[in-house]
Amino acid sequence: MASKLVKGTLILSIATLLTRMIGALFWVPFQNIAGDEIVGLYKVSFPLYATLLVIASAGVPLTVSKFVSERLSKGDHLNARRVLKAASIILSITGLVLALSLYLGADFVANVMLHNPTTKASLQVLALAIVFVPLMAVLRGYFQGHQNMMPTGISQVVEQILRVVTVIVLTYYMVEAGFSSEQISAGATAGAFTGAIGGLLVVLWYNLRDKREWRKKVQQQPPTDPEPLWPLIKKILAFSIPISLGSLVYPMIQFLDSATVPRLLQWMGHNLSMANTLYGIYGRGEPFVNLIQSFSVAISLSLVPAISAYVAKKEMAAVSRTISQAWLMTLIVSLPASLMVTVLAKPLNIMMYKDDKGWFPLAILAFAAIFSTVATASTGILQGLGYNKIPVQNLIIGGIVKVIGNFIYIPLIGIAGSALSMVICYLVVCILNMWAVLEKTQTRVKYTQIFIKPTICGVIMSIFLYFAYIGMEHLVDPTGNLRLTYTWMSIVLGLFGGIVFFITLLLTKTLGENEVRLLPMGNRLLHIFRRLHLIRA
Repeated sequence: MASKLVKGTLILSIATLLTRMIGALFWVPFQNIAGDEIVGLYKVSFPLYATLLVIASAGVPLTVSKFVSERLSKGDHLNARRVLKAASIILSITGLVLALSLYLGADFVANVMLHNPTTKASLQVLALAIVFVPLMAVLRGYFQGHQNMMPTGISQVVEQILRVVTVIVLTYYMVEAGFSSEQISAGATAGAFTGAIGGLLVVLWYNLRDKREWRKKVQQQPPTDPEPLWPLIKKILAFSIPISLGSLVYPMIQFLDSATVPRLLQWMGHNLSMANTLYGIYGRGEPFVNLIQSFSVAISLSLVPAISAYVAKKEMAAVSRTISQAWLMTLIVSLPASLMVTVLAKPLNIMMYKDDKGWFPLAILAFAAIFSTVATASTGILQGLGYNKIPVQNLIIGGIVKVIGNFIYIPLIGIAGSALSMVICYLVVCILNMWAVLEKTQTRVKYTQIFIKPTICGVIMSIFLYFAYIGMEHLVDPTGNLRLTYTWMSIVLGLFGGIVFFITLLLTKTLGENEVRLLPMGNRLLHIFRRLHLIRA
């Protein structure tokens, strides 16, 4: 059972990381083909869809997983399947109601809530996906209750690949055919629909296989009365609604951002088309931040079971050690990566997006990744300790800070103000989450080792990187292929920055034996560092 759980967690972790990386990287070809205005339209349309999906299904996979697991532990295969039926009824109804509401209310949402009439067609296309995603979520939860993570993992990857392929192919075709920006954005959002269909077909196939096995197991179990559907539906709703409410916070922050940023840009004097374009330029930073954040997601996924196990055994020293190690490992990845993006914002923009528009918002936004990764790791710690509400409350506070920040900073410095308010938002969430961790665990953290030393290493790396960049900038031929030139420059400078940061980590003895073992070829590196006296015990 334990090995099955570990294997399942590993499968789900890999699938989650893979889907996040695909989702982050797809923005580059999408922007290159579509341009900033269409990217902006796409980004304005999506957050409401994400919010409605959370309302429709967020808490259900976990609820179904829990209820199915409880019944299977008693050998009750009949009612494990009954849970699936009850949850399917709930989400079929909520999915249809929300899909119809968005489709029929798209005009109201576009004109009144978003103040962006060009998003109407995109919202109507997205409404179609809401019918299918909740059913997919139910089936994923059912298999997770069996501790079979393969259907969930494969369906996640298939859904993401189909979504990205649809977006890229349709966008390319529609741009070449001369469709309007509004129509191209709507075509791109069709990826949510095809992805949902693909992901659903995967879990339906697994479901057909499971049903044959289920019939055999039901015949073998002692006679059991089927649970009444209505009481079971009420139990599922009672358990899943609080989870859904907690999951609503992040998409709601994105929705409020999409509703306020373009409107504030219009108040500054930009027309609707330019406001969408500027919002698309702001979105150029998303792949960088998401890629850096994917590391903290991996840490967070591993922290929850690890800390839960230590708490169950009352091994608080191990909890404290794990917390310190998680924060340090998060920082020594996110800090140099974020600082590199800040220093190299201009060449990275040209490398990925052909021009340097939006390099300043990107340079600011990169700092958000430092705080968001530590905040995410701290969320995993709090969840492992059993404090699920605290991260949600802190994220709500961060969301309020983000919206207020938009109104303060966008009128002052334009679209870069949205990036600055995002940094402040995650800084607040990071501090609140870390404070909660320290308060609940009474952990004594070695601040110098975990925070000050990595920061010093990051500053040293940034100084070396900046002067190396200035030196290479003088070698650029303005009449040559700038994109190719800045691509090579970014790669070389990125490697240079990484080497400098790693050397400073060793010279300051920030890395210990436990941290080095986590690196690729960790044991071999540890042997070398010991001989050079570059490692602390």
